[in-house]
Order: sequence, then structure tokens, then C-alpha cells
Amino acid sequence: MNELIFSLLLWIGDHSSYDVYLPHPNIAQVTPHNLCKRYGIDHKGRCDDMRLIGFYDTQQTIFLRTQFDRKSLNQQSHLLHEMVHYVQWSNGLDSDYCLGELELEAYELQDRWRLQQGLAPVLADFNRMMLAASCED
Repeated sequence: MNELIFSLLLWIGDHSSYDVYLPHPNIAQVTPHNLCKRYGIDHKGRCDDMRLIGFYDTQQTIFLRTQFDRKSLNQQSHLLHEMVHYVQWSNGLDSDYCLGELELEAYELQDRWRLQQGLAPVLADFNRMMLAASCED
């Protein structure tokens, strides 16, 4: 897993202006229900509807579902997305920034990586527009 984290950090550094020479984040794999609880969702139906795959908790820990398969390019892209958030926060972009803007950047980098791997992008144009609009005054 350390090699994968290292390679994803280097990729983020090559495709952004962030300093990626950081300690590796902690990776915790938890059940889908525990993932939702840690994210703040305790209702099972809401958790199932959300389909949460992972998140970064700003304490240098990335939470992923126990089913995470590090050999799957699709799942690696989700890890990369969360690592973008880790890098953003480690570079001083925190809750003072519009969260929609941070999320949009993470999806854009994830989609760029996915395209390089021959995978379809995950962010639809409508979602891109909505994330950008959430930051307008």
C-alpha cells in the first residue's frame, strides 16, 4: 500500500502545484456502516443512498471501505481523490476555502488520472457546474 500511496502522491504533485513531499496519510479500512458513522451519517437508509466510498477526516487519516482492492484501478482512483483532499489540507487549504471548490478540484484530478488509465470520468458536467456554483457569492 505504501508504494501505491507514494505513486499517487507523486502523480498529484506532477499534476498540481501542491507540495506532496508529506508524511503518508494513515489508511483505515472500515465497514460501510462504520464509514458512514465516521462521516456523520447514522441512518442506514441514508448511508445506503449516499454510497460513500471513502473520505479524509483532516486528521491525516483516509477512511476506505473494507472492500477496497488496491489492485483495482477504479478503486485506486477513489483513493487518489481522498489523497487530493489530504494534500489540499496539508498545503493549508482548509475549511476557510469553499468546500465545493476543493471537491471540484479533487474530482478533476481524479478524472484526469482515470482518463490516463483508460477509465471513464466520474464527474458529470451537471455535478461540475453545481460544485462550482456552490462557491459563488
